[in-house]
Amino acid sequence: MLEQPMRKLLGTLYPTISWLNERGSIEVNAVPDDHLDAIKQLERIGVVHKRNNRSYELQKIRLKKLLGNLGIETLVAEKAEPAAAAAVMTSELN
Repeated sequence: MLEQPMRKLLGTLYPTISWLNERGSIEVNAVPDDHLDAIKQLERIGVVHKRNNRSYELQKIRLKKLLGNLGIETLVAEKAEPAAAAAVMTSELN
């Protein structure tokens, strides 16, 4: 089943999706490093489009269609529990 991994992926990429939604279109060279990998993943699944190798745009219609196919009405961020667990593990190792 592709549904669960896609839900998890979209939840993980939620901060970048909301950031790009606020910005509209953004120049390729102006993308912060913390959003770059997420934008590339979103581009692979067709939610972000690279226009003329100059700017990235969020494909809102494609995103809504994808969410509708998954039965998701609103997109929310994944809980930070795995990151917190990783931080605890790292602090225990030190």
